[in-house]
Amino acid sequence: METILPFRHEDEKTLLNKVHPTVRIILPFIFVIPFLLINSIYLISTFIIITYFFSVIACLPLLRIISRLKNIIPFIILITVFIPFYIGETIIFRIEIGITLNIYKEGLSRALLLFMRIFGATFIFMSFFSSLTYSEFIEALKTMRLPSFFVGSFIIMLHYIPIIASSNKKILEAQELRGKKITNYWEKLKAHAYAMGKSLVANMERSEKLYESLKMRGFTGKLTFASRRIKIIDIMLLLLFLAIAVYFIYFINLVELYKEVFALF
Repeated sequence: METILPFRHEDEKTLLNKVHPTVRIILPFIFVIPFLLINSIYLISTFIIITYFFSVIACLPLLRIISRLKNIIPFIILITVFIPFYIGETIIFRIEIGITLNIYKEGLSRALLLFMRIFGATFIFMSFFSSLTYSEFIEALKTMRLPSFFVGSFIIMLHYIPIIASSNKKILEAQELRGKKITNYWEKLKAHAYAMGKSLVANMERSEKLYESLKMRGFTGKLTFASRRIKIIDIMLLLLFLAIAVYFIYFINLVELYKEVFALF
């Protein structure tokens, strides 16, 4: 079964394989933090486009990333869809369905900005994390000197995400074989929530048994990896991404740039 975690398999090759894992974790933050602080859809779009082309050049699994991203889009829409009805003063559209619903210009702009922020951050993090193996990700967390109890808890959580997803799938398949019909997305979401609730209870018991078995084998929460030094190429890559971010934030008028690009069409 293909893992649902955003990591590559050990035998997959990308151009980032030789870059230090810690650097690969830091890189997406260089793009994501600025557009979380700056209210600019143009900046978000620019960083998404740069990440897309970088993923192509670095031979990252774009099809897998996009496939996983499609599953998250409905949740992003659910978070943002009601904002235009409640925030703002300038009415741009009115819906009459027994009650009057106003769509506000300011709310629509804020909803679009929030959608792009969540979508962009998810895409960028998925892209860079897809260059990491599971062990490289844990190694990077340890290199960043995060507390051992946090890293240990995080490992167990990641371990059970695919197990819960697999259990949910089997429960839904069993329900369908018994004649249950799921006709739309919302019914599927409800069925998943019910199955996940049952799975969580069972997996909490599993996690307790796993923790106790690890303690009996002498596990103290401390993880060790062969030390890997940050090389010049790693520092150069960090500086390159910082330079790109600074260049597009401070030295390029993105509004005018996009106007000129759209004018070509």
